[in-house]
Amino acid sequence: MNSYLVDVNVWLALLVRQHPHHAVTREWYRVLAAGAAGMCRITQLGIIRLMGTANVMQGEAIPAAQAWLSVQELLGDERVEFLEESAGINTVLPGLFRYRVPTPALVTDAYLAAFAIASRRRFVTRDRGFQQFRGLEVEILGD
Repeated sequence: MNSYLVDVNVWLALLVRQHPHHAVTREWYRVLAAGAAGMCRITQLGIIRLMGTANVMQGEAIPAAQAWLSVQELLGDERVEFLEESAGINTVLPGLFRYRVPTPALVTDAYLAAFAIASRRRFVTRDRGFQQFRGLEVEILGD
């Protein structure tokens, strides 16, 4: 059984019916085993932030309290597990900060990659940029 750390872009596509990748994400999610889809605090907060962003939600932004409830409902699904940070992340993370071009945008990506590596989970995303992190098993959803 594969177990995953799920990226924000995948969670958002799953939760938002009008999202262009909703159908493919729903199909991927449908066959998951109990506990296979991991959510961490960063992805949880990212979902809430994006659901409150009008241009992301095509003018249908929702308040943070409502987005929080959507995330809690998702966490009630047996396929979803809330993951605490592994102690091993502090060993993995510094090595992932070695990207060629210094950019603040990659700091959170490096954290998520380290989280997945330290928790021994594949990282499922729509963002091909995660393929740059050595040691990370990445599944690009839709490929």
